[in-house]
Amino acid sequence: MKREMTALRHVPLPIHSALEMLIGLVLIGAPFALGLTAPALIVGVVVGAILAGVALQAVDPSRTTSVSAHHAADHGVALGLAGAAFVLATVDGTAAVLFGAAAAAQLALNLTTRYSAR
Repeated sequence: MKREMTALRHVPLPIHSALEMLIGLVLIGAPFALGLTAPALIVGVVVGAILAGVALQAVDPSRTTSVSAHHAADHGVALGLAGAAFVLATVDGTAAVLFGAAAAAQLALNLTTRYSAR
C-alpha cells in the first residue's frame, strides 16, 4: 500500500517551491484584480505572502527548518485556505471560489511532492 502512495510523489521540492510561489503570487494579486471585499483582500495578501515566504525558504541553501516542517506548513496552509473559503462564502462567493481553488491546488501539490532534501 505504501508503495502505491509514494508512486504519485514525482514533484521534487524545488519544483514544488516554484509552483507554491506561483500560488502565493496569484493569491496576492487576484483579490485586487477581481475586486473582492476587504476581508478577502486581507486574507489573500497575508496567505499569499506566507506561501511565498515558505516557498523561498524551501530553496534556501542555508535552510534552518526541516523538510518535515515545510510539509506540515503546506498542509496547514491548505487547511487554512479551505477554512477561508468556507468563511468567506457567506460574504463573497467569488472569494470562496478563489480560496477553494487555491486550497485544492495546494493540496494537490502537497500530495504529489516528494518531500526530501535531495
